Amino acid sequence: MVHPKVGDLVKLKKQAAGWGPVGLITGIRTNDQGLGQVYLLANGTQRAVPWLGRTEFLEVISESR
Repeated sequence: MVHPKVGDLVKLKKQAAGWGPVGLITGIRTNDQGLGQVYLLANGTQRAVPWLGRTEFLEVISESR
């Protein structure tokens, strides 16, 4: 499994209404307990998914350098 990082293009596995099929990761924030958020730009709007749910919601399709 590829861990997402800022700048990665991701496919949204479970789409919410209006999110679109892909997103660009703009930020990742986690704490010492392993909790956090993955922030992404999807369909022109800033969105977030839980860090613990990243494998359920996101699939990296193009890695940043």
